[in-house]
Amino acid sequence: MPIPQVGPAPAVATDLVTKGYVDGVAPIVRRVGTQVVNSTVTGAKITALDVTLGVGTYVFEYTMLLRSATTTVGPMLGVNFTGTGNPRMIFSFADHSTSLLAEVHSMSNQGSKAFGFIVGMASSAKSTTSPDMGTTVGVNATATDILCFVKGIIIVTAGGDLQLYHSSETATTTSVEVGSSLVVIKTA
Repeated sequence: MPIPQVGPAPAVATDLVTKGYVDGVAPIVRRVGTQVVNSTVTGAKITALDVTLGVGTYVFEYTMLLRSATTTVGPMLGVNFTGTGNPRMIFSFADHSTSLLAEVHSMSNQGSKAFGFIVGMASSAKSTTSPDMGTTVGVNATATDILCFVKGIIIVTAGGDLQLYHSSETATTTSVEVGSSLVVIKTA
């Protein structure tokens, strides 16, 4: 069944870029094309996800596939902005807790069918070489893609680059997998 159209269809394909978006700015999409590995506690920038933003208000969502070589070590993420504006964001992932009364904050590739916890944290601080979002409990399985999200908003008063940093909780290999992505939409 086709999806019903809301409003008139664009006259030509170029209308999608110039109409219906704030200031004619279409959503910005970036994707990781090569696995990014870090075996240190020092954050490294994931350059494939860099985006330059001008003055305005933006919402952003990183959809990440993360891995850890050790079940007791978690990957860490941090968002930075080089211009004037502080990102406000939420980091979330499925939790591997097996008891309603004992949420453990362990990143899971499937979560628990019995409880279905989605957990995370909020941050309003820029972060580069010391990423501040992740888990210090670890992951439920090694060599397995674990889905997580960083969603946020930023009000930019002087342009700069939105950047994502990745580190390991300890000196164990963690990675950002191919297909991880960023979508940025200008809202004002």
